[in-house]
Amino acid sequence: NMAEQKLTTMANLGEIKSIDFVNKFSKNINDLLTLLGVSRRQELTSDLKIQTYKWTADVDATNPGEGEDIPLSQMVRTKDQAHEVAWFKKRRSVSAEAIARHGASIAITEADTRLMREIQNGIKEQFFTFLKANPTKNKGKGLQGALAQAWAKIATFNEFEGSPIVTFVNPVDAAEYLGNAGVGADASNVFGMTLLKNFLGMQNVIVMNGVPEGKVYTTAIENLVFANLNVASGDLGGLFADFTDETGLIAVARDRALKNLTYESVFFGANVLFAEIPQGVVETTIEKVAPAAVPGG
Repeated sequence: NMAEQKLTTMANLGEIKSIDFVNKFSKNINDLLTLLGVSRRQELTSDLKIQTYKWTADVDATNPGEGEDIPLSQMVRTKDQAHEVAWFKKRRSVSAEAIARHGASIAITEADTRLMREIQNGIKEQFFTFLKANPTKNKGKGLQGALAQAWAKIATFNEFEGSPIVTFVNPVDAAEYLGNAGVGADASNVFGMTLLKNFLGMQNVIVMNGVPEGKVYTTAIENLVFANLNVASGDLGGLFADFTDETGLIAVARDRALKNLTYESVFFGANVLFAEIPQGVVETTIEKVAPAAVPGG
């Protein structure tokens, strides 16, 4: 029976595409964490809560007499806010018409590509929300001055001593300095971020669209944490996850919907990249540098 053969083919194709999607997603996340140098990962518990911290100054107010020991003043790390991580739930539907027009393989691939971009943008936007939540602010002249000031400020945080530093800049600010408007347009970037190694003396500078023009965000890599719910485990995985990657970052459930002649998949998960200590992010404003006076002008 021809129709049944076609059904089998479609099921096989759907399976291949789903496995391909979860593996690609997982690789992208891991590439992103490698790009950023993030090694701190935590699995979310069922309440989906992540905890941020803050520094509070414990300053000793006594004025010791001559020859007396001077009491210690210190910065103490205390709990700040607990945030609940939102699920991402996306449904991708490919119509019978699209399948007829392009063939199932292309129709599904195109829909998957758009969806992947959407999920990635969600993770990036959320990450940037954490970066600018409650930063320590400073400023510097021009991009070079701003990066130098950011680096100097981060060096004053004892907590981050010895940790590599990562800085996020806007593509326009980086391009203006590099004299190359194409920076950040390279398609091989991870999550649409470009890594500039040893740019202006900084260890890792990441060019990222979400950063406002004229601002630079710097933090210790140690301050960045990736948290995710393992969607492959427990009842959740058993009931809904037709396919998932081995770390359970994302799950896919597939179905044919005859009521509207579509072939659809639902992708879901919960993961977040965040700054554990928002104050440990330095927000540096790039101040305009006056153009140098022309000699004899």
